[in-house]
Amino acid sequence: MVRNQLYIAAGTCLIAAVVSIGFASWALGLAAGAVLVTFNFWSLAKFGQHLAYMRKGAVVSLLIRFYGRLILSGLVIYGLIVWGQCSIYALLAGLSTVVVNAIFWGVAGLRQKVKEA
Repeated sequence: MVRNQLYIAAGTCLIAAVVSIGFASWALGLAAGAVLVTFNFWSLAKFGQHLAYMRKGAVVSLLIRFYGRLILSGLVIYGLIVWGQCSIYALLAGLSTVVVNAIFWGVAGLRQKVKEA
């Protein structure tokens, strides 16, 4: 699922680079949102693997990383909107690429179960 998210983020950045002529702030918002959500998703997946083997302090460690990512993401989004003059709609579209990835992953898993039945 992380690999699919990387492909979707790369495709989104490529589309943003192609259509950026005349839509620079929109393309920057789309690409930045896709990269930001991909980094958060990758970080969560990587830490989830590590978390499975932790015996003590897993909850505290999970909460610290969750709020750390949340604060950093909020600061980056704030900077992109205020100083980068990014389009909010483009930023939301980029951030929602992880939802598209989850939908594709769910549909693919459902189709596989239907074939097995």
